[in-house]
Amino acid sequence: RKAGFDVAPQVLDLGLSGMSCAACAARIEKVVNRLPGVEGSVNFAAETARLRYTPGLADPATIVAAIARAGFTATPVAGRDREAERARKLAAFRAELRLFWISAALSLPFVVQMAGMLGTGLHGTAHHDEWLPRWVQLLLATPVQFWIGRRFYKGAWSSLLGGGANMDVLIALGTSVAYFFSLAVVLLGRHDLHVYFEASASIITLVLLGKLLEARARARTSVAIEALLRLQPPTAWIERDGQLVELPVAQ
Repeated sequence: RKAGFDVAPQVLDLGLSGMSCAACAARIEKVVNRLPGVEGSVNFAAETARLRYTPGLADPATIVAAIARAGFTATPVAGRDREAERARKLAAFRAELRLFWISAALSLPFVVQMAGMLGTGLHGTAHHDEWLPRWVQLLLATPVQFWIGRRFYKGAWSSLLGGGANMDVLIALGTSVAYFFSLAVVLLGRHDLHVYFEASASIITLVLLGKLLEARARARTSVAIEALLRLQPPTAWIERDGQLVELPVAQ
């Protein structure tokens, strides 16, 4: 540049994983745009990023490392196999689906208990009735909070380390307050206070359900986009010196 010339920027497409909400996408954008010679945007729905960087000031390895330090995983799209990526996402979806059904089974007794509360409230005698013994509620809520819900703690920690806050922080904070308050009530034997194990368990279960619906909608969108891409003709006819030459579209 000092000599009066410029270096053409390069385009880098990345596949991203580990995002839980739009705040995560904004965090990644902030991280990469802070790098010298790098600018770009993140598509949360497609879990991708398109970046422009100046060779010599930045390189793909530096960008991927910066995203990793923010708590996310980035993979160059050119280096990924579509079938392998589709298989990976399908396996991840099935794993999340299994966790959801386990969480739903553990939360079902709380739902029945809350339905009873609703019934008493409709008759004008609202009470926080506890049909389940408190030690049973503790046993049901603990795996939901710390095993099923560990993804929210992990996401919240990564977000806080990066100097931001996302949806995982809100979920982890809200459910932890309900769980640990209830745990203290049980350990202290305070029968005059309510416990809220059903709140922490049901929130985690419902958020997991929302994540599954979101993942299914995203997968259907990806399939539709790929179907549109397959409609693109693979070759084009170019007239050169009065003759038509068939060339690949990429050229």
